[in-house]
Amino acid sequence: MILNKYNIFKYLGGLTLVCGLPAFFVFGAVADAAEAIPEIIVTGRRLAPSLNEPVYATASLSRDALSLSAGARLDDALRAIPGFGLFRRQSSRASHPTTQGVSLRGLGPSGAGRTLVLLDGIPQNDAFGGWIDWSLLPTASIGTASITRGGGAGPWGNAALAGVIRLQGRDIERDAGFAEISAGPHATFDATASVEVLGANSAWQGLAHGHHTDGTFLIGKAQRGPVDRRAADRGALAQMSGRVAINEDTIVRGVARYSESRLINGIAISESETRVADAALSLLHDPRGDTSWEINTYARDQAFRAVFAAVNVTRTIATPSLDQFVVPSRAYGANGILRHRFDDQLSLDLGADARLADGATNENFQNIGQGFTRVRRAGGEQTLAGAFAELNWQPVAQILATVGGRVDSWQQSGGQRRETSLQNGAVLRDDRFADRDGSIGTVRSAVRYEATSNVAFRAAAYTGFRLPTLNELYRPFRVGNDITEANPKLDLERVAGLDFGADLIIAPNFKLTTTYFNTVLKDAVTNVTIRSTPGLDPTLNVLVPVGGVLRQRQNLERIETDGFEVDLTAELSPQWQASLRYLFTSPEVTRSSRQPTLQGLRLAQVSSHQASAQFTWTSREAFSIAASLRGATKQFDDDQNTRVLSEYVVADASAEVALTETVRLTLAIENVLNKTVESGRSADGLVSVGTPRTARMGLRLGF
Repeated sequence: MILNKYNIFKYLGGLTLVCGLPAFFVFGAVADAAEAIPEIIVTGRRLAPSLNEPVYATASLSRDALSLSAGARLDDALRAIPGFGLFRRQSSRASHPTTQGVSLRGLGPSGAGRTLVLLDGIPQNDAFGGWIDWSLLPTASIGTASITRGGGAGPWGNAALAGVIRLQGRDIERDAGFAEISAGPHATFDATASVEVLGANSAWQGLAHGHHTDGTFLIGKAQRGPVDRRAADRGALAQMSGRVAINEDTIVRGVARYSESRLINGIAISESETRVADAALSLLHDPRGDTSWEINTYARDQAFRAVFAAVNVTRTIATPSLDQFVVPSRAYGANGILRHRFDDQLSLDLGADARLADGATNENFQNIGQGFTRVRRAGGEQTLAGAFAELNWQPVAQILATVGGRVDSWQQSGGQRRETSLQNGAVLRDDRFADRDGSIGTVRSAVRYEATSNVAFRAAAYTGFRLPTLNELYRPFRVGNDITEANPKLDLERVAGLDFGADLIIAPNFKLTTTYFNTVLKDAVTNVTIRSTPGLDPTLNVLVPVGGVLRQRQNLERIETDGFEVDLTAELSPQWQASLRYLFTSPEVTRSSRQPTLQGLRLAQVSSHQASAQFTWTSREAFSIAASLRGATKQFDDDQNTRVLSEYVVADASAEVALTETVRLTLAIENVLNKTVESGRSADGLVSVGTPRTARMGLRLGF
């Protein structure tokens, strides 16, 4: 167990500071008004989307679409949207937590990700590294998912560089519950259960989730050696949530969660463990009139540990290369929005948000055959605060225009990197980095014009930014023999984008959406190759092993991409539905004075062409079957464009059949044709592979 009594008290203390004051006033108001409030039916009501939502490129997945996904994790289901991806072509179930950051439109995939993920308005991005812990987001607990590609900082602020993914939990609607359970080969087991209780003026839910699998191999059979193991993954989540109606227009919501997970990263000694405790409190006032508002506060405490390994050429010996024995991080924050409608033509959104994050890595490193010789502590703190305003104007029914801006201030403090000898305790390095701060302004504007009842055109221009994570600034890491150094001098990433699109209803049940986009990413944080020959690098004072590569996180001056997206959804009949989605993108380094050899090269981990197709057949809700195809062309695994990952096409299938009114039998098969998906290629030619054919059978119960 990573969590100890000390961490529990720290977590509860921070939670009290962040959520306690709003809770005092909210529940005080509930107590004072209890006798005056008549019975109110509490629903999962949330603040309605902004009027400008149709102006930006947004795709949505319904509860039905998520439930019919053959993938075992939510990130697998979201891959139905081309351009959505983690750092590598791998499910979160079989990938290291530090590679689970999200990117959209191929805008510079990285472990940290360049996309903000929200669950009921609360950021889910890791406070230390920016990635997403997908085991905290079981698919069965999610009601809908909306993916806005591009759009800039807007109401979202930091981390929404490539866009934002908004997840909504399943609503509490009645005294009811649900349970979903599935099992498959290799001791694979998933279960989610929820019990929901509705009171006179309140609604409460308890949810539990557990997963276990011995996993699949991450290395192909031809290259596999005695040290290779299946990527075993197991974990559990417990959640309590509730809503209380203060009156007919005002609701307070609260949620608390705790989870633990453990992954064997393909080698017996290479494992990671994550523990997360978080809570949030929200207050919503929505009278369905001229003025509504919502306030969210949250706290998150996390502990992480991981062991990385170096493997010899014959894959017979694995040696620990890095032992992150504890990586604590915390985040506290709040956000709020006020929406006022002046009349039928004009509305205004005002909002603010703030986030405090701190974290550090404590790790043993430099093992030259006789055990670790050094210990390192590196980390710091970050503070972000911003405010925004957006004006929406609809002078006539056919035209909607929006313009907005925001200002953010940031501070990095307490940055340090201290290295000590494990043999004699001598301090080998003690870097204290100067505090840094600054501010940045961003803008966005867009317009949508309905030329006819079947044709609409839209255009948008926007800017955004991302503050490098504590992980990128201060923590070096090693994967096999490939070493990546941190860089405390990293600048903010900034993006400027243009979108032009058309929404067409080409038949009563056929909708086609197309978007052309041009995006310029400045000062992108990228892993840049410094040295590919063995030996000591004198600049960074790092020893590069045989067959290894030394990289450092650096800012690339300018990356530019042109691309376009096509989404076609069709209801072929009351029983048949289909969707076809395609993305073309070609991000290229257009300016790199520090590394001129990168100029003109493509970004790593991005395919030029990505596509998906889904077909669903439903028979009066008694039987459903879904089939999907997704694929991508080749891409590079490195910044030098020398390591090529082959193109792939994968087919998935799933089915549901109603056994009774409340019980459904499910079957899901990933990678039906058992195609090999190359997900990584190391400097010495070792190829990592994605999920092979995997089948699961289960039950869904509603009560």
